[in-house]
Amino acid sequence: MRRLLSRITGPNAFRPLVLLAVAVVYLNIVSGALVRVTGSGLGCPDWPLCNGKATPPFHFHGLIEFSNRVLALAVIVIAVLLAVSAWRAGMRRTHRWRFRAAVAIGVGTFLQAPLGGVTVLVDLHPLSVMSHFLLALVVLVIAIALALEEFEVAASWPERPPRWVPVGGVVVAVWAWLVILSGAVVTMSGTHPGSEGVPRLWNLLDAAYLHVRVAASFTIVIAVFLLLLAFAVRTPRAVQRLAWLLVIVVGLQIVVGELQWRSQLPWWMVLIHVAFGALALGAAAAFGWVLAVSRRPARRLR
Repeated sequence: MRRLLSRITGPNAFRPLVLLAVAVVYLNIVSGALVRVTGSGLGCPDWPLCNGKATPPFHFHGLIEFSNRVLALAVIVIAVLLAVSAWRAGMRRTHRWRFRAAVAIGVGTFLQAPLGGVTVLVDLHPLSVMSHFLLALVVLVIAIALALEEFEVAASWPERPPRWVPVGGVVVAVWAWLVILSGAVVTMSGTHPGSEGVPRLWNLLDAAYLHVRVAASFTIVIAVFLLLLAFAVRTPRAVQRLAWLLVIVVGLQIVVGELQWRSQLPWWMVLIHVAFGALALGAAAAFGWVLAVSRRPARRLR
């Protein structure tokens, strides 16, 4: 057992653990959305146990809710292994930013556990549910940035870009967060609050009206920025691929959003919309990150 722990927390395990962290955090976000849209938020009305037991009752809502907790535990374990691996690799001295990011993933993941418990204990209050969701997205973004740095994506540009490039990357990433925030308000004002009797945050039509306009402005911003970037700057191939990923995911998100509204928000389509939303934020964060660091010296991180 000691040898196994040494291998899975050794310096060579850091890269696989980074990728695994991105994957499991994303899956945990999707599973949390599944809990909400299926009305399973109070499938286990207490915490950390489920109806006072260590195992859930054998019914749909209890199993859905408890499975999300099990997946969250897996995220915590991987986050701990990642932080230990970063420590053993000596990153606290050689790559301080990467070490701090690994620790931040662990801290954010640990905070998710009591926040999830509070969310259950306050009967899925919309603000608590939103906080739980947004913290998970913050952890996802940190994990994505850490993966980009560890694999040195866009580490060197053909030429140093002008100053507006990193500024534009930050704007794209921040605007993506605004879209996510407005979308979270819509979900907390909609027809799938997580369980019966849960209060809504706002009027659904007004929330959707705001969200659509924020999303439309984001689409215009990235379209204009990508055109400027394509004609004015020589970008690495990795940046071009991230740009295409962002365009494709945002396009799919728009299509799914329109379809779910026209079909009166069926739970399974809302789930797909949330999954694409998290993916779109990740793509925007990745694209914004490689632009934000584009003017620093190559292969240098402190």
